[in-house]
Amino acid sequence: MKYCSICNEKFDDSVSFCPTDGEVLEEDSGSLVGKALDGQYQIEALLGKGGMGAVYRARHILLGDRVAIKVLPPEMRSNTEWLRRFQREGQAARRFRHPNAVTVYDLRTSADGTIYLVMEYVEGNTLDVELRKRGKFSAAEAVAVLGPIMGVLNAAHAMGVVHRDLKPENIMIGKATTGGEPVVKLLDLGIAKLREVAGAERTGNTNLTIAGQMLGTPYYMSPEQWGELPDDGNSEIDGRADIYSLGCVFYEIIAARRPFSGMTLAELRRQHIAVTPSPLHELDAGVPESFSRAIARSMSKDRGARQETAGELEKDLLAALSAEGISPATSLPDVVADESASGSRGVPTSPHQTAATLVTGINEIEQPALTAASIPSQAATMPTVIAQPIPTVEPPAPQPAQPIAARPMVATRKTSPLIFLGVGLVVLLLIAGVGGYAVMHFMSSTAANTSSSTNPTKATEAADVAGGHEVGRYWLQLNTEDKSDSIRADQDLKMNSGQQFKFHFSPSENGYVYIIGPGENNAPTTFLTAKPAAEFGVDSNEVKSGQDFSFPANVDKNESWLNLDKNPGIDEFTIIFSSTALTTPNFLDADALKQLSAAEQMELNNAIEQYKANLLGTEAIKTGASPFVSVKVPQNAAEGSPVVFKVRIAHK
Repeated sequence: MKYCSICNEKFDDSVSFCPTDGEVLEEDSGSLVGKALDGQYQIEALLGKGGMGAVYRARHILLGDRVAIKVLPPEMRSNTEWLRRFQREGQAARRFRHPNAVTVYDLRTSADGTIYLVMEYVEGNTLDVELRKRGKFSAAEAVAVLGPIMGVLNAAHAMGVVHRDLKPENIMIGKATTGGEPVVKLLDLGIAKLREVAGAERTGNTNLTIAGQMLGTPYYMSPEQWGELPDDGNSEIDGRADIYSLGCVFYEIIAARRPFSGMTLAELRRQHIAVTPSPLHELDAGVPESFSRAIARSMSKDRGARQETAGELEKDLLAALSAEGISPATSLPDVVADESASGSRGVPTSPHQTAATLVTGINEIEQPALTAASIPSQAATMPTVIAQPIPTVEPPAPQPAQPIAARPMVATRKTSPLIFLGVGLVVLLLIAGVGGYAVMHFMSSTAANTSSSTNPTKATEAADVAGGHEVGRYWLQLNTEDKSDSIRADQDLKMNSGQQFKFHFSPSENGYVYIIGPGENNAPTTFLTAKPAAEFGVDSNEVKSGQDFSFPANVDKNESWLNLDKNPGIDEFTIIFSSTALTTPNFLDADALKQLSAAEQMELNNAIEQYKANLLGTEAIKTGASPFVSVKVPQNAAEGSPVVFKVRIAHK
């Protein structure tokens, strides 16, 4: 159905003009409300609409899950080449998962040709609404709110995903769940590229990279997004554009005003390229000068002068607060506006109050005053944290031919604190009992064997099966003369007693790994915790998405291995992977190499029982030259839930 924006009369899709007012008819976004889309999703309410289509709140008819659905405009459905490219970008957005980013679950086409994205729904307010409700944020409060966003950007940039349109309207503070705290979510990550494709469709250019086109929101766009060539001579937009935009957001919520506020596109472009805003510490005496300098650096005109990563920016900001004795640990309940005092939450903001996304040609910036009507408004994706994502099924992709651990990349680590008495001398660091193992180091004339990165996109597809989502994969590396036969992967492994090996884990999202195994007299012992033992060669138990984490790690030129003892038996290792650091049971946050007491073993068993439902199962993939075990969780598993799996080794 179509409708007239003047008289609000509705007409059939075949009618183009209102017979009464002569107005061009618009798509009636509300016509879907109350209907079932594709026989699967009951459309409950229209949340907003903009240049990329309309956003609805919907419910999966069979599962009852609440989702957000973005339906694309009809004019985007007729270009086959564009749809093919759009599908490719949509699949890339779907693969990215982070607990602080709104997830794209699916890209679908209904029987009548309607193209839509199924996304996580988060109930709450966007950051611009919070700013208007409660006023400006302190430096510590700003870090508390935007810290999770910096974590998302770190993970996304590591995968080559750039947001391109970071602004307060794309940062959601989700309503707290019962007994929980509010959660910060980044909206539209991975969708900005889709928006660029949509802009190409309107101009008749289906190239994904469009010369002379800029994408973003004028108040937050980096100079390179305005068309300025960086000093490095590369015009391609990278993650440092997001660093710039994030600096602008920090500035706005602390100063309660935007750093750049030109009234025309031409004036805004000039300000971003040539004007330096007043330092934050001059506007607010409560802002440490070093904090102000870090924000100013993030908004440097040339990207080479900015922080390289969002993690570096966060480190600078935390150090600045710490130097002044300011605690950055303000909790979100203390930061967000009081719901009871501010009324209903989750209502899309008016286009006259938000900064709209701009997709236009750089040669079009000479315009009159910049208003909400002069640039396309962006539909607000008003999510809610849903408990059960809608499962999707993809055919498995071919397994990569090369072993994940076989692409060496030299890593540097701190010098081992151990004292070695001579070349070839074996130092037993931990002697285990029957069925246990010893950690062994020995001098090597070769460089340390190191971790290698994986392709997270192909890796995830390789092990995906119906009903499961891969959170990571593991394999064991044996110390053998035949290096081509050094990789082992199975749920239950068989080895010879005395075999030396190390554990490899490659997650599909950032997180933390904990390992408990048989120690002296087979007593359960913590081998990897938040405070690793120096002899294991790792500084932290933190793992990065798509990167191989080796345990133990090599130290300088010293190779490190776990060593099965000479006594036959079955060793069982408990591995816990969590997207957030665990502080309970307490021994997971304590020094490693702790033998668990009876009470602590009970705590461990309770934790395993608590997290048991989060594991769908493990699957050994041996079809390629690089075998691995895929660790999978149910599609409806709650985001960020810890996963526990076992590695069993029978040796004789």
